Amino acid sequence: MDMSDRWIEAEFESIFREHYQRIVRVIRRVLQRDSEAEEVCAEVFFRLYRSGPGVAAGGLVGGWLYRTATRASIDALRTDRRRGVEEQLDSSGSVDAEDSTESPLTLLLRQESIVEVREALAKLKVEKAQLLLLRHSGLSYREIADALQLGVNSVGQQLARAEAEFSALYQRQQRQNRKVPQLQAAKEGQ
Repeated sequence: MDMSDRWIEAEFESIFREHYQRIVRVIRRVLQRDSEAEEVCAEVFFRLYRSGPGVAAGGLVGGWLYRTATRASIDALRTDRRRGVEEQLDSSGSVDAEDSTESPLTLLLRQESIVEVREALAKLKVEKAQLLLLRHSGLSYREIADALQLGVNSVGQQLARAEAEFSALYQRQQRQNRKVPQLQAAKEGQ
């Protein structure tokens, strides 16, 4: 590795300070657990560091970070799903302070809904899930195009397709979840 392949520490630190909060926020929206989001975010920045300063050469380091963060988040979702881990919100601050005025039932319903959304998201192709995550995180079409290396004119159409596929998966999942209790009740009645 020659000197041009190594980060100048001040340059890397500047990139870290500029992007860390936004990247961890995107990851947290997907994973819902602060500790896991911070671990994935640390891994994303470690990948950036290992990749070297060439990633930042074109001024597109933000897009690289968003793309890498959303892919790592989706990978973490899929790993959790394969392990059969029940997704639950931890008590370490995943619920907003304003939510503390809500009833326990309302919080439980919201948590169940989040789990269902995450399950459907994990079933999407990575590229479509990334589109949805970046748009939901508030990025403009231009920022999404830069992050995912797409033409800005194609973002709207691809986003519409991703939303339609997500909606179909989510609705199918909802129908299946409604059938399961009915089947269990029928089995118990026998």
